[in-house]
Order: sequence, then structure tokens, then C-alpha cells
Amino acid sequence: MLEAVENPDTLLAKEKLPLINKLIELNLIIDSITYRDPELWIDQPPPQKDLELGIGKHIAWQTPLHREAVRKALQEASTA
Repeated sequence: MLEAVENPDTLLAKEKLPLINKLIELNLIIDSITYRDPELWIDQPPPQKDLELGIGKHIAWQTPLHREAVRKALQEASTA
């Protein structure tokens, strides 16, 4: 799961489907990123992928705050 905090696209593995569904249910990630055609934007188009913000090509964290909350919870669980 920690690798998904860094790169949300790692959740695309078939065995992680229940985890994806749970994260969507909890409104932590989105998995329906629309096509981002640069021609459709007046200014600079959004990035195809920005791991610093938690945006993968197919899956993204709702906000960087959501990603950091999951990271902190995982770190606390691993030290307990």
C-alpha cells in the first residue's frame, strides 16, 4: 500500500481491486480521470501525471491531504 501513496497507478493490479473499491468508497481516490487533450485548454493543460500531487495517469488521490493522511496512518500502523 505504501507504494500506492507514492504512485497511485500501482493500485491497478488485479489483486488490489478490493483495495481500490474501498478507497473509492471512502472518497480517498478517484479512478475515472478523463482524457486531458491539450488542445481543449485555453491555458496550460493539466499534467498527465504528477506524483508530487498524487496524480497518476489513471488513478489520483482526491487531494494531497488525503494521500498524506493515508501515509501517516500506514506509518503509525507499522510502528505499533
